[in-house]
Amino acid sequence: MKVKRPTLLVDKQKVLRNIERIVTKAKLTGTEVYPHFKTHQSLEIGSWFRDEGIDGITVSSVGMAQYFAVGGWAEIYIAFPVNINEIDDIKELAESVRLTVLVNEQKQLTELIKEVSTAVKVKIEVETGASRSGVLPEDKDKITEILNILKNSHHEFDSFYSHFGHTYKASNREEVKAIFDTSYQILNSLKQDYEAFNPKISLGDTPSASVLSNYQDIKSVHAGNYVFYDLTQAQIGVCSEDDIGIALAVPVVSKNRQSLELIVYGGGVHLSKEVLLGKEYNQGIFGKIVNVHNNGWSSSLNGSYVKSISQEHGVIQVTPEVFERIEIGDTLGILPVHSCMTADCMRAYVSINGQQMDHFQGISRLP
Repeated sequence: MKVKRPTLLVDKQKVLRNIERIVTKAKLTGTEVYPHFKTHQSLEIGSWFRDEGIDGITVSSVGMAQYFAVGGWAEIYIAFPVNINEIDDIKELAESVRLTVLVNEQKQLTELIKEVSTAVKVKIEVETGASRSGVLPEDKDKITEILNILKNSHHEFDSFYSHFGHTYKASNREEVKAIFDTSYQILNSLKQDYEAFNPKISLGDTPSASVLSNYQDIKSVHAGNYVFYDLTQAQIGVCSEDDIGIALAVPVVSKNRQSLELIVYGGGVHLSKEVLLGKEYNQGIFGKIVNVHNNGWSSSLNGSYVKSISQEHGVIQVTPEVFERIEIGDTLGILPVHSCMTADCMRAYVSINGQQMDHFQGISRLP
């Protein structure tokens, strides 16, 4: 396989396997799966979830919700705190789909009640250790006020929600499980404290969704990265490199014999500048190297990695054997450190059989 320019390849069979694994586990406990489409942002890839019986999705913005609503998805959760400056767009969405929104401030909720007459479901975001956003669990006055405002409105309380984002910094599966246990206990304590409101629990991170043996007592799972996985997830141990469903195909443009480096057309604007820190190398890396062929790509090549990147350039460190084998004009593949960011940078996909696929912010299949 040869490419003219950086091209994001998708292995559909790996993606389908990743989807099936999570959905099958959820079915055992009757847990609802609302996959987070912020990872792939594609109508085509999104359609693959329907084959597993998924009819509700999670997105990270109002604009993304609009894209997938037009694309035929009728049940959508926006997993980003209500932005009151978009309240008119939220109102319009509520009239066309079964909408769930996220709040962590009273002001968000009062504006929602005042401006959105169509009933929506509301999740309350709780900060459980990721230090991003959410109501602090000890701020009982704020939680109580939000719940009481919601109770006396035409909208419906859905659940306490948290994205256990600190699991992405775990060193191994056991550490993920420990972070999950601590974070889940915070939500479960709130569930008990506010039993009168009949609360449920929902979560959104891929490491937890991947390592848990079952989803007992979890109402819904909103993870998304597992559709592709990436090197970060593989390093944590929640997936294998063989589970990674995308690879950035890049052309080799020059070679440096003295340093055993290959220069490729593929840099920060394609991969993002996410870096992987690990024991395998003496530095942070920006991706691992694979051979690309007509049926996909190989396992990662030992001793070969993206050493540095600038805007369009990638510098790949390789072994002497790889250096001699690879010619200028050949195509290599790069497994991404963070698949969500790489997909967002590329904004389009090509399947390994050559099919072009849409992306919310790039190539669109919509009329």
